[in-house]
Amino acid sequence: MKTVIVPLDFSEISYNAAEYAAEMFFHLPNVNVILYNHAENESEKAIAQNLLESLQTQLQSKIFHMEVVVATESNFIDNLSKIAEEKKAHLIIMGLTGKSPLQQRFSGSNTLKMTEKNICPVLVVPPDAKFKKIKNVLIASEMKSVEESAALSTVKRVLDEYKPNLHILNVDSSHYISLTEDFKRERDKMEELLKEFNPQFYFMRLFDFHESVNMFSKDKDIDMIIIAPKHHSFFNKLFKVHHTKSLIYQSEVPVLTVQD
Repeated sequence: MKTVIVPLDFSEISYNAAEYAAEMFFHLPNVNVILYNHAENESEKAIAQNLLESLQTQLQSKIFHMEVVVATESNFIDNLSKIAEEKKAHLIIMGLTGKSPLQQRFSGSNTLKMTEKNICPVLVVPPDAKFKKIKNVLIASEMKSVEESAALSTVKRVLDEYKPNLHILNVDSSHYISLTEDFKRERDKMEELLKEFNPQFYFMRLFDFHESVNMFSKDKDIDMIIIAPKHHSFFNKLFKVHHTKSLIYQSEVPVLTVQD
């Protein structure tokens, strides 16, 4: 049984993430969805329990196996991490709030913190995203020092589950008419590592990385973007904390973050 955790703070965005999860795992008998909330005290816990149970009732026609968990100990991140480890979570699905820099300081930080935890993949669902079949997946890669890794194994697992068209994008201002020998060599290594998924490669000579990813996502009707918040050579050295944050906030499609 695969365990999927959906944290809720009872905002519309978190409810949308729960609905996204319900559609994503619609009628799958081998998936258990945990609806999770962190309460500050016992009074809040009772209210949260009732709200989660109400949501459970609403979603039970779509999800066969569900449970409700409300924690009060420690803090949100520590408790969610503990539950994910205990349950050997397959995936955490979370919404994200706050578009402006000021909003980002006070909201959405829990989601971003979880994407940097080395526990399980975290799928960040934009506020207006609705689940469609995952037909097209995008990986952004710098294509330097490509090698096998635990993060790559996670990516392969996701790709094997959904069998999407795989698009691999490299954005570099130095691209001109033809690729350098270094790029060709790393592309060939990546193609070999992912050969069972028949990857298609794209090279864009643009200067704004995030704008390029968004343009490409719209053009290719991308359903999911896969990134690694901490540096993995397979992905992109650009994905330091602030780049990860910017891409997640700007993306109009769900972003899956993976770790080793």
